[in-house]
Amino acid sequence: MKKLLYLISLCLITIMLSSCNQSNKKLENMTTQENNDYVAIVSENRTYIPFCAVDNSERGEQIGIVNGDKNDQVYEYKDYSTDDWIISFYKSGEMDSSMLMKEINVMEIPGNLKSDYEWNNK
Repeated sequence: MKKLLYLISLCLITIMLSSCNQSNKKLENMTTQENNDYVAIVSENRTYIPFCAVDNSERGEQIGIVNGDKNDQVYEYKDYSTDDWIISFYKSGEMDSSMLMKEINVMEIPGNLKSDYEWNNK
């Protein structure tokens, strides 16, 4: 009986430690840059501008937050490099939606995407 209790305790501790490790993943703290038409997200030497709304299911792994706000989250865009595309998501609990952001210098747009914003059509 003591061995069983010991084994169960060990399993529970292992599970708790592994889940703590996942939640403490270091997220990049990105900033914003305001323009007359939009608010861009800046990450190191890259500037991302709004491109189009996407379904929340398109979000990959969370990679950052914006301006230290844990609710202003940045995710990978599934199957695309974060050098070119990211997803911005503000977790408010009301009408939470995802905005696809493209790096400002990206010229090759995947065929399934179309921007509704004038600044992307210049």
